[in-house]
Amino acid sequence: MGNATLWTRQPGFFVYTTYTVLKALIKLPCLMILYTIPSFRPLREWTHQTAFARALTRLFFEYASVVEFSLAHTLDPGKEKERFVAIAPFESGDDDDQNGDQQNTKPSSIYLGIAKPTTTTTTTTNSDTKIKPATVGGVWHPGPLLPESYTHTPGTRVFLHFHGGAYVLFDCRDQLMAFGARLLLQACTASSSSSSSSSKNAENAPPAAVLCARYRLASHGPGNRFPAALQDAITAYAHLVRRLGVPGRDVVVSGDSAGGNLALALLRYLSESQGHGLPLPGGVLLWSPWTDLTVDVEELEKRAEDRYDMVPPRLVKWAYRVFLPEQLDNTEQEGGSVRENPYISPVRRAIQTEVPIWVQVNGKEIIREDILRWVEVQKQAGTRVGVYEIPNAPHDTFMAGEGLGFFKESQAAADHAIRFLNGEE
Repeated sequence: MGNATLWTRQPGFFVYTTYTVLKALIKLPCLMILYTIPSFRPLREWTHQTAFARALTRLFFEYASVVEFSLAHTLDPGKEKERFVAIAPFESGDDDDQNGDQQNTKPSSIYLGIAKPTTTTTTTTNSDTKIKPATVGGVWHPGPLLPESYTHTPGTRVFLHFHGGAYVLFDCRDQLMAFGARLLLQACTASSSSSSSSSKNAENAPPAAVLCARYRLASHGPGNRFPAALQDAITAYAHLVRRLGVPGRDVVVSGDSAGGNLALALLRYLSESQGHGLPLPGGVLLWSPWTDLTVDVEELEKRAEDRYDMVPPRLVKWAYRVFLPEQLDNTEQEGGSVRENPYISPVRRAIQTEVPIWVQVNGKEIIREDILRWVEVQKQAGTRVGVYEIPNAPHDTFMAGEGLGFFKESQAAADHAIRFLNGEE
């Protein structure tokens, strides 16, 4: 949890939880009635569902940010059953390489430079904690791809998706990720069907697969600060290209919100780090990505989108405290600040890559201007960048679009993303 506050330990936790429950019992029924009148909604164009779902979600985020509440991760398969996989990290000298894209001489480790195991010091306890690669949980859609039985069909797209949550919340489970995974799969199916007349029959088109990968949350202890999530992303990616034998060109890295930040960190690592021996992906999809962690909470509170968005700036404050390391020993810092390091704030320096990147930005999300600034930075590096905007939507409709009432808009965005990957946009 980082530095404990009055509300993160008992009896403060109980007091604030009770207060929030009472507040919800009074506020939410009133808003449900009030929002039946369009002029009383935060945005008149919103539906009743959107306005109320936004209020409910924001209330949860505000509560979680104050008491620093985050559900623990488990490697138990749970409701996902056989679709849940536990992915072991790669050891030095691991010879699981099955991929023809790999170099002939395989490196002793895939966790190099900024992703190298490191030690963080907890100031409050003056104790050291090792940050090293760990087992990664993941959920497959529509069914599991297993190393012992999977044979890759060239052209089959395998999406590796990282969930959002400001590096302090959420998981890869169906409750949050099934909607987004379904969007990708349906968009791939629609793309195959529409192109069947000019290419091979749609029924013969290889199906897509989505792996929603978990990463360690910084809220779960000091050993989960940066670069823990990046290490997990590398593990998940290497699992696809080495253990499953998926060529890099058939892998699409994807991420929403903080997961988008992680997807960019992984792309930077694959593109710019030397010696890891991993191939580049075929593309990157970003959904409301977090691109600038140097923005102060006070600035976020002043932005006009704050009155519409469901993510309160307080959540960002929590994330900054527990996610950011005090220093980065494994890489040269830029700008003299950890927050300005391009692995953490990608807007600070473009990734030198030819991998095409597609990004969705929403008109009423608090980080909209940061995303658009990153787009310009990356375009100046010569990267092919596609942009798609949902004008009146709040943050992260990839994860929450169905609940927020933006199903059709989210579906259209996914369709555009696949067309971009196909070179049609």
